[in-house]
Amino acid sequence: MLASKNSDTENENNTKQQTPRHNLSFVAIQKEDWNQIMEEESINDFRQKDLTLALFYSTFLTIEDHINLMHIFSQFKDFEMPNPQEPSAYYAELIDRDVGRTYQQIPQFKDKQKQDQLRTLLLNYADYDPAVGYAQGMNFIAGTLVYFQVPQPQKIFNELIYNNRNNYIAGTPGLFENLAKLKFKLKTSIPKLFKHLQDIGLNDLGICFSPYYLTMMLQNTPFQYQILILNIYQLMGQKYITKLLIAMLKLSKNTIMKLKDVEKVNKYIRTELVVNFFQEIEICRKEQRLIQLLFNIGLIKRVNQY
Repeated sequence: MLASKNSDTENENNTKQQTPRHNLSFVAIQKEDWNQIMEEESINDFRQKDLTLALFYSTFLTIEDHINLMHIFSQFKDFEMPNPQEPSAYYAELIDRDVGRTYQQIPQFKDKQKQDQLRTLLLNYADYDPAVGYAQGMNFIAGTLVYFQVPQPQKIFNELIYNNRNNYIAGTPGLFENLAKLKFKLKTSIPKLFKHLQDIGLNDLGICFSPYYLTMMLQNTPFQYQILILNIYQLMGQKYITKLLIAMLKLSKNTIMKLKDVEKVNKYIRTELVVNFFQEIEICRKEQRLIQLLFNIGLIKRVNQY
């Protein structure tokens, strides 16, 4: 879970104990640092990569804290919607169809009020950025903001999509670029797994990984971690999501290597990869070895590797 208020001191001490002995290339962010950030509403005194890692191990941060951080990390400080216009019937039809498909396993999303909120966010963005309009995947991002009742959701949603709009514009050049980078990283970082995927006939990584980029990794991420993921996007952008996917693949390498069927691999990567990752995060938090895990899967490096 994101919050564990009864273990503030324990969590802080565990981080301090784990960090020095590894000689690692990050500065631990402590509770007083987060308090400073909240009070000053500024991250100017901290490195973004240190804050990103701290989002994983700072268990004293509550959901409300993460929502506040989303606004602190935001670069759209003075956002205003343009004068509303009627979106094209084409986008309106696509949005209406996908609103009914968004997080349908969650009872709240069957509620008309929630669906109307979701529809409004999507229609407003189509008006805000007509060159992009609407594309599948955006509905899950908007749905997360609706689910957590994030203040000023239109500002946050527009910023998230606009900063990654190349994933959604015609031809999706950003998506293809991300998949090419992922393929290169997979081939160089986990060559045995890359060869296994090639051997079973999974040559197009987009089959498995496109939803991660188009939904900002939210579609199958457990809800308690979704705001954390969006905060990573706010801090580091989609380049870090590629890094995070490689880390998840390292963690699940042995499991995937045992799967010899493309459909089974596809299903595991699309639905279980991220769940397994966060389950391991929780286990390592409890066993006080989270920093070691982050090092083992490449999210932290030694100083001489940086």
